Amino acid sequence: MPFRFAHICDLLERLDQVYSRYPPYLPKDATQKSRDAVLYWFKKHGQKIRHDANGLALLSTLFPERTQRVHELDSKNLEKIICRALSLPSSRVTDLSRWREPGAGVGDLGACVERVVNQDVKEVSYQNRRTATTILVANYDSQETAVQSRASGVTIEDIEQVLVSFASQTPLSPPPARPLALDGTCGARTASLGRLYQRLPARESKWLTRLILKSYSPIIVPDHLVYMLYHPFLPDLLEVEPDFSAALFLLRGMNIPALVH
Repeated sequence: MPFRFAHICDLLERLDQVYSRYPPYLPKDATQKSRDAVLYWFKKHGQKIRHDANGLALLSTLFPERTQRVHELDSKNLEKIICRALSLPSSRVTDLSRWREPGAGVGDLGACVERVVNQDVKEVSYQNRRTATTILVANYDSQETAVQSRASGVTIEDIEQVLVSFASQTPLSPPPARPLALDGTCGARTASLGRLYQRLPARESKWLTRLILKSYSPIIVPDHLVYMLYHPFLPDLLEVEPDFSAALFLLRGMNIPALVH
């Protein structure tokens, strides 16, 4: 089966613990701990990565800043999509937008999304805990879907498909002042993005937001180590062909097993 986004979030959460620690680690200690986290993660998920995961989706999810996709989305536009997708009441919209306040200490949009989704899940759980163990909420299509408090079944392939489709409908050089419409010609692509958020619990919503905005800062994912663990030839191929898709195409042509044991 494809590779779940929750597994990516496990690694990102561990790296976030390393780079967001206070007091901070010394640079060499942070680097070593991040390498240890990646090594452990590959050891745990190596078989799934080899047999199930789409290589392009995996690398694009771990290193979104290296992709060529243009989403025409900034934090403000993405915030609007999230508000609409989750049908947030005015109080939750205020909570979500607090990332805009200088010195508020609430973190970025991703952190605010995580808090808002957690608040909604706790509130609905409290209201229904005596009558149900599975809570149903209206989704973007006015259908019903189960709220999952821990991890979703959304895969990196699901996310890659939505983001590639979204980017394919975005002009490469849009006028900088043009706002992103939430209906009309942009309705279908924003709706598909919204449906992703409806399927994700709080933690995954946070990392999806940062993935779309192409920044996991302050996290530093040790890229050379990841490439080497995926395939020992990949670092050299990326030196020649920096595009993930092209490098993986060359790798497949070599017909060599895709993962170091």
